[in-house]
Amino acid sequence: MQKPLLFVCLLALCNLTLLTVPIGHAQQPRAKMIRSDDLQQDKTKLDLCIYRARHRQPSAHYVMNIGDQDIVPFEIDAWYLAQRRKEDPNMTFFATGAGTLYECTNWGGLYGAYSASGESWFFHIFHPPSFQPPIGTIAGAQLAVSTCLKDVPQQTDLSGFDHASTYGAQDVGYISHKATARPTHPSIGGVPVASYDVEVNGVAFFKTSGIDLFTLDFTCLYSPMLKLKAVGWREKRAWIKSARQAAGQGHR
Repeated sequence: MQKPLLFVCLLALCNLTLLTVPIGHAQQPRAKMIRSDDLQQDKTKLDLCIYRARHRQPSAHYVMNIGDQDIVPFEIDAWYLAQRRKEDPNMTFFATGAGTLYECTNWGGLYGAYSASGESWFFHIFHPPSFQPPIGTIAGAQLAVSTCLKDVPQQTDLSGFDHASTYGAQDVGYISHKATARPTHPSIGGVPVASYDVEVNGVAFFKTSGIDLFTLDFTCLYSPMLKLKAVGWREKRAWIKSARQAAGQGHR
């Protein structure tokens, strides 16, 4: 069977080149991960790369642009690091809160960030401890959903609750403290959403005097350890604490 390939995109000055690197059995996480503050990087080169990524000049239009994204700590696989530095001893690395690793070289002439990779076997940013199995697995999502469905009836101030269903469970990822970067829902039920909180979205059904059921959108907000923080009920574009107040604004 052909070994899988790791695809890394490099932006050359003349065109876009796709570099394929055979990784074989290296596709699984290695035993040793190195923290970013232990990489012994050339600070002058690293700072220059980050500056150019934030303030991209017209003459460096092939350098990747990160805007005002936060630079965050990360870990990188020791074997992968050695291979990259063997190719270019001047290579430096940094990561953003979006979960992206940038590799800095002078492949395009100017020293800068010319390649980027998402979280994988060789790189990840730091995450807080989370419940197990993790939310990214089927079992973890099912656990979050079942927990939310138990909590929703206890967190409504509107009578006539009949049942609820869900349509999504995920963590919110990294949230920057900068005013220009906000989560989809800045708060749920009056509680601020924090990095890597877990959200479960759904619809609650309430009995009426007739045959029809009244519906309200809700979101359960949990800490990364699946501790309940709040249940919010949709009122236009906000998620408020009171289902009764949300019901006064209409229904689905």
